[in-house]
Amino acid sequence: MCLVHTTGEAMVANMSRFIAAMDHSGGSTGGVLERYQQEYTEDNKMDLVHEMRLRMVNSEHFTNDNIWAAILYKDTVERGMVDILAEKNISTFLKIDSGCTEDGLLKQFPISQMIDFAIANGCKGTKMRSIVTSGAVLEPILTQQFAIAKTISDARLLPIIEPEIEIDDPDKRVHESMLADRLYSKLDSIDYSVVLKLTLPEESNLYINLAEHPRVIKLVGLSGGYSTDEACKRLSENDIMSASFSRALSEGLYANLNDNEFSEVLGWNIKKIVDASST
Repeated sequence: MCLVHTTGEAMVANMSRFIAAMDHSGGSTGGVLERYQQEYTEDNKMDLVHEMRLRMVNSEHFTNDNIWAAILYKDTVERGMVDILAEKNISTFLKIDSGCTEDGLLKQFPISQMIDFAIANGCKGTKMRSIVTSGAVLEPILTQQFAIAKTISDARLLPIIEPEIEIDDPDKRVHESMLADRLYSKLDSIDYSVVLKLTLPEESNLYINLAEHPRVIKLVGLSGGYSTDEACKRLSENDIMSASFSRALSEGLYANLNDNEFSEVLGWNIKKIVDASST
């Protein structure tokens, strides 16, 4: 099924519903488990992070009242998470990239294979993350992202475009201004719809024109390592923007919490994110 930009897809129900980023790959899963205070080995780390994600998804607070979609890694999809989320009427997006080169561009990956996998497993769309390491690489990154997004859209999937600017970038404000201009120009040149996932900006409402562009289904901010409170503060300063948080969503979740404690912490994080998205 293709998600089309009809009446803003009812603005995907409402702006406060956010995207849960649950797509850590094998290379970054260790960090997730360390923050979760869970011992692991290379052999069992994917099992353990899946158990953590199941605890999150099975919480009474993880509902489609608050969460529009989740971004998943291929391993998580293979373990049946799409069906679990579908029972909660939460859409899924597949992380399809294989990481970035040193300059922040996407490494080569089997695009057709990943698209076929997403369709076969009931995902509504895909996500690709590049890293803006300098102003010079911005145009190549966007050219690459939009070219692949066109292929994804042609396959009747909804692409999430994510050109991340890291939160400790000394030129973060400059790069964000450049990104806002170049993204708008790219959006004007396409005939398909996208979701934009961007680092929470230094200048409030810098991306509001992007959110209002007819080709943008939804604009979401990524937390990029900010604490939950800081990420939500920054999110609340931006209109027509909701979240796609990972670390800020799972902050304070530990393996030794009982299920009630775990759900309570997750519930507070979700409430903060929803409230910040609604401001």
